[in-house]
Amino acid sequence: MPGIPLRRRLLALAAAGIVPIAAMSAIGFYLLLRQQQVQAERVGLELARALATAVDAELRSSTSVLEALATTAALDRNDTSDFRERAQRVLNTQPNWAAVLLADPADNRLIDTRFASPAPQPLAEPRSFDTVVRTRAPAVGNLAKGLDGSLLFPVRVPVLRNGELRYVLTAVVKPEEILDVVKRQRVPSDWVVSIFDANGLRVARSRAHQENLGGQAAVTLQKLMASGADEGFGMTFSLEGDRIYASYSRLKDSGWSAAPGIPAALVEGAALRSLATYAGGVLLSVALGTFAALWVARSINQPISQLRAAAQALGRGEELKPPTTSIQEIRDVSDALVTAAAQREELLRKEQEARGVAEEAGRAKDQFLAVLSHELRTPLNAVYGWARMLRSGRLHEDGAERALDAILRNANAQVQLIDDLLDVSRVITGKMRLDVRPVDLHAVIDGALDAVRPAAEAKEIRLQKVLDPRTGPAIGDPSRLQQVVWNLLANAVKFTPKGGRVQVHLQFVNSHVEIVVSDTGQGITPEILPYIFERFRQADSSSTRAHAGLGLGLALVKHLVELHGGSVVAHSAGRGQGSTFVVKLPVTIARLPAPQSHPTASSMDALPEGARLDDLRVLVVDDDSDALELAAAMLKGAGASVRTCRSATEALEVLPQWRPHVLVSDIEMPGEDGYSLIKKVRALDRERGGHTPAVALTAYGRVQDRMASLTAGYSMHVPKPVDPGELTTIIASVAGRPTQTAANAAPRRNV
Repeated sequence: MPGIPLRRRLLALAAAGIVPIAAMSAIGFYLLLRQQQVQAERVGLELARALATAVDAELRSSTSVLEALATTAALDRNDTSDFRERAQRVLNTQPNWAAVLLADPADNRLIDTRFASPAPQPLAEPRSFDTVVRTRAPAVGNLAKGLDGSLLFPVRVPVLRNGELRYVLTAVVKPEEILDVVKRQRVPSDWVVSIFDANGLRVARSRAHQENLGGQAAVTLQKLMASGADEGFGMTFSLEGDRIYASYSRLKDSGWSAAPGIPAALVEGAALRSLATYAGGVLLSVALGTFAALWVARSINQPISQLRAAAQALGRGEELKPPTTSIQEIRDVSDALVTAAAQREELLRKEQEARGVAEEAGRAKDQFLAVLSHELRTPLNAVYGWARMLRSGRLHEDGAERALDAILRNANAQVQLIDDLLDVSRVITGKMRLDVRPVDLHAVIDGALDAVRPAAEAKEIRLQKVLDPRTGPAIGDPSRLQQVVWNLLANAVKFTPKGGRVQVHLQFVNSHVEIVVSDTGQGITPEILPYIFERFRQADSSSTRAHAGLGLGLALVKHLVELHGGSVVAHSAGRGQGSTFVVKLPVTIARLPAPQSHPTASSMDALPEGARLDDLRVLVVDDDSDALELAAAMLKGAGASVRTCRSATEALEVLPQWRPHVLVSDIEMPGEDGYSLIKKVRALDRERGGHTPAVALTAYGRVQDRMASLTAGYSMHVPKPVDPGELTTIIASVAGRPTQTAANAAPRRNV
C-alpha cells in the first residue's frame, strides 16, 4: 500500500485544524458580536435616558421661570401694562424664547410681547393649552408654526387665583434651546442624536439641524419607536443612510423622546477584528505545518501557564504578574486581567468610599432623628406633665395659671418647630411661594424686635436699631421678610451671653439695601462658618449641647432671601468674637413703587378672637374622640348647637335629617376619608344638604393639601392646631353670618 505524501498529511492536518477552528471562530464571533450589541444597548439606553433627563430639566427650567412670572402682583390687579413690562424683562434673560403670551381660559390672547396688541390668531398648538385648562398643571406642547412661519413650541403654566384658573401663561420657545442641550452632551461627531416631540416631529438634531427641523424620524426608527414602550433599542438607518444602533427614551410629562444613534461599525468593529485574527491564525497553521504547530504550541504553553498563574493570583488578591509574550491574543487577555485588577481595586475603593458616605449619612440621620425626638419631646413633656397636674386637681389658682401658661408656651414651641420643618419641606420640593405686596422694612424690623425683646430682656441683652430713613417701601412678602429678621435676631439672642448687645442696622448702599444683624456673642469657628447656612448643620449637636434647635433657621433665612432676589453672608472673627449677618436686597426689589394690595386665596386678614354662633347648627366629624370633644367644646362655648359623628357614614345619615348650617370634618379617617365625605355631600340636592358650607379641620397643612381640600368641595381649609376664636370666626364666615367679635384680633393665619 503506497504511503501518503507528507504534503497530503499536512493538508489533512491543516484541514482538520481549520474545521474546528473555523467553527469555534464562528461561535466566538457570534458571542463577541452579541456582547458588543448588549454593551451598545446599555450605553445607548443610558445615553438616551441622560438626554431625556437633560431635556426634561431644560423644559422644567422654562416652566419654573414662567411659574415665577405667574406670581407677579400685576396679574392680581389685571394690570396688563405692568405685566407686559415684567414679561419683557424676563424675555430679555431667555435668548431662546421668541415671545411670552398671556391668555384667558377661553384662549383669548391678552398679551403677546411680539406685538403692541395681541396677535390675530393663537399659536397653532391647542392641545397643550387645553391640557393646562383641564388639569391646571404646567404642560409642554409640540412643534408648530409661528406667525412668521418659523417652527416653535410652547411651554405653558396656569395662573391660579383664589383657587380658580385666571390665565394661561405661555413661553414660545425656539428649538435652539433643545439643540443647546444636545450640544452640551458632547457626543462623538460620528454619532447622531435627535429629539422628537409627542407628535414625532424632530425638535433638534446633532447633524444638519436646520435641514431636518420639524421632519419625521427615519422609517426604521419610526418602526422601533412605534412599540409604545417608554424606551427601546435596535438597529436602524440614519437619514443619511448609515447603519446605526439606535435607542430612545420618552419623557413622561411631555411625551417627547430622545433618540441617540451609535455607528454600527463602532459596535461591530471589535468582533470583526477578532474574526480577522482567528482567520489569520487558521492560515498560519496551514502554512507553517507541523513544525510551526509544535513551535507555536511550545510558544503558547509557557505564556498560557503564566497567564493562568496571573489569573489565579488575581483570584487570591495577590500582586498580578502579567506574562511576557508576543502573541496578541494572550497579551489582550493579559491586558484585560491587568485592567480587571485595576478596576477591581477602583471598585473596592469606591465601594469603601460609598460605604463611608452611607455610614456618615446613617449617622447624620440617626443624629437628626435623635435631636428631632428631643426637640419634640421636650415641649411635649411640659404639656403632658402640667396637663396631668391640672387634671389631678392638686394645683391652686396661681399654680393653675402657671400651668396654662407653660402649656400654651410649649404648644407654641411645637407649632413653630413643625412650621420650620414644613418650610424646609417646601424648600426641598420647590413649593415655597411668596405673597408679594408692599412692605415697610422699618415695620418689619420693629415687629421682629418686638418678638425677641422678652427673650433679650430675660438675659439683660441690649437691643439696638439703626434705621436709614432713605429706605422707602419695599415689594416683597412681609411675613417672610419678618421671618428672616426674626430668625437672625433670635439666633443672635440665643448665642449672646447675659449682658451682651445685639444690633440691627438697615441702610441703603449704592445698588442694594442691607439689613445687618450683629452681636457680641460666642461667634462662629472657621471650620463651621462655610456651612452655617446648610440644613440641620449645628456647631454642637451632642447631648450636652448648650442650645436647643434643629439647625433650620439660617437655612430658611438663606432660601427666603434668595427668593427675594437677594443674598445673605455671615462673618465672624472666631470663638468669643461675636458674629455678623448681612442680608442684601437688590434695589429692583427694595425700591419699586408699591402697588395696591389685593387679598389672595392663601391668606386672610387678621381674624378676630371669637364670634358668636348662636342659633347655628354645626355637624362635626372626626374619628379621634379627643379632637371631636375639643371642637364641640369650642363651638358650644360660642353658642352653637353641635352634633358629632365618628365616621363619614354616620355623618351622611345625620346631615339630611338634621340639616346643619355648617359641616366641619377631619380629612384622615378610617374607611372613608374627608375627601370621600365631601364628594358624597356635594352629590346631594339642596333640600338634603348638598350645598351645606363645609370646613376641613385637619392636621394636613401643606399647600397641596389646602388645594386638594378646596378642589374636593370644602369652603375652607384650616390646619390644626386652631385657636378657638379663629375657628368660631371661620364658622361664622362660611355660614354667611356677620361676625360679632371681641375687641382684640388674633394673628393672621394661612387657611
